[in-house]
Amino acid sequence: MSKKTHKFIFSFFSIFLLFIQSCKSTKAIERDFFETEDHHIFARNINFSDDLGDNYKYIFFRLYNPEYKNPLYIANLLKGGIAITKTDDLPELSHSSINFSLNDNYYGLTFGGKYQLAPEECQHPKDNKYMRNCDPTKSEQITYALKVTPEEYENTKKFIEKYAASTKLKYNSFEAVKLAVFFIQQKFFTPSKYQKFGNRKYPFYSKKNRKVDLDKDKPENSFICSNFLGYVLYNNVESVSEYFDEHDIKYDYLNVTDLALIPGMVPLFYSNWDDYVETAKAFVEEYPEFKDYLTNTN
Repeated sequence: MSKKTHKFIFSFFSIFLLFIQSCKSTKAIERDFFETEDHHIFARNINFSDDLGDNYKYIFFRLYNPEYKNPLYIANLLKGGIAITKTDDLPELSHSSINFSLNDNYYGLTFGGKYQLAPEECQHPKDNKYMRNCDPTKSEQITYALKVTPEEYENTKKFIEKYAASTKLKYNSFEAVKLAVFFIQQKFFTPSKYQKFGNRKYPFYSKKNRKVDLDKDKPENSFICSNFLGYVLYNNVESVSEYFDEHDIKYDYLNVTDLALIPGMVPLFYSNWDDYVETAKAFVEEYPEFKDYLTNTN
């Protein structure tokens, strides 16, 4: 497929999905699951499994519902595709990032730039090629946490750091098209019993999940944000890899809302982008267990 054809297909899907996507906000959908504390919005029930006893750490994920300054911005492809093809009652989240603290310096994979796995700071959206195209006063986020062993925490952190230092990792726009087509087929042409996360049927040509040793093996370098994080978790968190294997979940077909459905993934708080730091500070005051994870409050 030529570059011109690729760009045409990508643009066509983007514009098509732009006009048929839903406009319901993340905040409206999550109203039943969050409650307001002094104008900050925290999850009603923050309950983690006790399987790890007292020896555990948290990995954090920021899932976004962006409001684009320009409605024709190409990233509306994935947002629109998710909006019209959701089969689970979840917010319209269309971008994802990962961090090992609650500080405002998450890593997300986006299109553009030499290093495409790049820091994302809600306080400084102009510093990121993706975030600068969004309105931080209207764009929304929900912060999630996953409890893991200290070893899994360190392994995942090193895995992300190696990819963040690589110029080979690229956001593959064709993956977004592939995902949009897959979920359109799921929503409109697949029996309902095969539509839910953990019970989907994938194309016969879909790749198998792969575990890699970044020091020895040739890594995968072509993703969108959500399947990249699925790949990261599959490679480093045993509970996730076991669940994916048991339910035949392909990280290659993981969308952003699917990340919220991974067992053990617990929502913590909601905010607009420009309120993230203040909301995180208020959250750790309410839940002191997380206080050590927020060290930069400027």
